[in-house]
Amino acid sequence: MKPKMNPKVLATGLFNVADDSNMLEKVKDALFLINGIVIESGHFRVFVQSKKIKRQSKSEILNTVLGDSGHFLVNEIVSHLSGSNAPKNLNKIVFLFNSMYREKKNIIEVKGVVAKDMDHSQLDSLKTSLDKILGKQTELSIEVDPAIIGGIKLRIENTFLDASIQNQLQILRSELLQI
Repeated sequence: MKPKMNPKVLATGLFNVADDSNMLEKVKDALFLINGIVIESGHFRVFVQSKKIKRQSKSEILNTVLGDSGHFLVNEIVSHLSGSNAPKNLNKIVFLFNSMYREKKNIIEVKGVVAKDMDHSQLDSLKTSLDKILGKQTELSIEVDPAIIGGIKLRIENTFLDASIQNQLQILRSELLQI
């Protein structure tokens, strides 16, 4: 990668062009797709890292191989990457682009931990409540951990909320030991 072509510059440029062209979702999906392929496939990772393949050829190959699943803007950005840092730089581009995308779309990531599986109506109700309380659209993911006994643990970006029975029992235990 050229010294002046750092991931932040590439991600910002890609975001601005995609936003101006009303292609944010398509570009985001293509970025996640190609990053996933680079992570999963050693052969593809070597292709992206290659310094011997010219940028123009790399972009054309990606356009042909990925077809409608990819996006020409993403393929052009990936064609600028090479060397052993290419996968790491691609990952940074994806992270930065996704951060800008979430800010633009007013989306916040929320991860929850519950004691048992929730059905769709419970998940929808929780998501609706979180959307209303946070004033943003939430991307909710739920993990099941029977060790928390009941209640819920939430991670809203970098804020942790623990309303689990396990946590309440630990607090009670600490208070009783202080007496």
